[in-house]
Amino acid sequence: MTEFDASLGALPVPEHDHDVLLVAGSRSEVARLAPVATAFAAADRIRAVTVATGPDAMGVHEAFEAMGVPADVTVLVREPMAPHPAGIASVLMGRLDDLLMDLDPSAVLVHGGGMTAVVTAMTAFWRQIPVVHLQAGVASDDLLCPFPQEANRRMIGQLASLFLTTSGTAMGGQLGPNAIPVGDTLHSNPPTTDPRFAHLFRRVRAAGIRVVAVGLDRGDSLGVLAGLPDLLDREPDIEVVLFGELAAHGAGSPLLEHPRATVAREVALPDLMMLVAASIVLVSDDPELVADAPGLGTPAVLVDGPHVPEPGDSIRSIGSPNVMTTVRQILASGQGPQLEDSDGLEAARVEQAVAWMFGLCPSPLLSSPHPTPTEY
Repeated sequence: MTEFDASLGALPVPEHDHDVLLVAGSRSEVARLAPVATAFAAADRIRAVTVATGPDAMGVHEAFEAMGVPADVTVLVREPMAPHPAGIASVLMGRLDDLLMDLDPSAVLVHGGGMTAVVTAMTAFWRQIPVVHLQAGVASDDLLCPFPQEANRRMIGQLASLFLTTSGTAMGGQLGPNAIPVGDTLHSNPPTTDPRFAHLFRRVRAAGIRVVAVGLDRGDSLGVLAGLPDLLDREPDIEVVLFGELAAHGAGSPLLEHPRATVAREVALPDLMMLVAASIVLVSDDPELVADAPGLGTPAVLVDGPHVPEPGDSIRSIGSPNVMTTVRQILASGQGPQLEDSDGLEAARVEQAVAWMFGLCPSPLLSSPHPTPTEY
């Protein structure tokens, strides 16, 4: 067995002819794969094995827990990992190859174009294990934009056996007959139980309101907090959601009475991932949260944080006094709301398509909301 702590996850007992590894290397990938694991369990045709790995394997493990789908396997990376893509790939490849040899799955399923996704796809291909690519297709016309995700996505596209797209066609791609539209599985997560966010997400979908998410924890970010009322005055078509330690600071008190502001000191991870995805821009002094934003399709402003920009990077590292100017520039770009209408069946469509790939059903398209093992 590859190096992992058995106490962090117990493998399910084999009861199916086919098993699929759902491999996540970031919290944004967990947000897309957790509901897929739930859909596989509900249909009970294929065994899904959730795998937490990547540069911060424990963070991914905890994200699976927070999403209500514990990781079955957590692949721990013992040695230091260089931040460059080559350094990440060199460490992950050996670990994931050991895992694939030990478990010998029927297929692996990855999301997007992150480093964990491309390394998993390459390693599985070399082991002649089918690759299922969620959010498949070319996302931009520039191979270097965003870097390295766009190139990674294209490489996975050359190796995958099944392509699951977020829309009817994969943008710019010629994926062939095995390209199945399923939608964004982020929307298949259980709905929020917080009425504030439930109301906010409904209005983003129905009315197209534009949200600026602001997560601040450090005292030296007080200047950003103090600038939020002015931002609301200058931008009458936006709403601000403030969260983090500074949400309880007195400097944020004007927002408590503002009709277009929501203040929440703590936000559960499922709600946080949806909030970032629903926002026009994320402003935060938390590098980990900012790193999640591109995977959720949202530009991010890192307050006073170290960040080396790459081509097409949607993360901007800005000094505290200049944050609001940068936010207004992003708002002026005219980007629209981030959430699309959803029927909540995106993850069930993924399960149906994979079942079709294995010959367990005659069609890759979902014909009923809740497929069963006898639905052939």
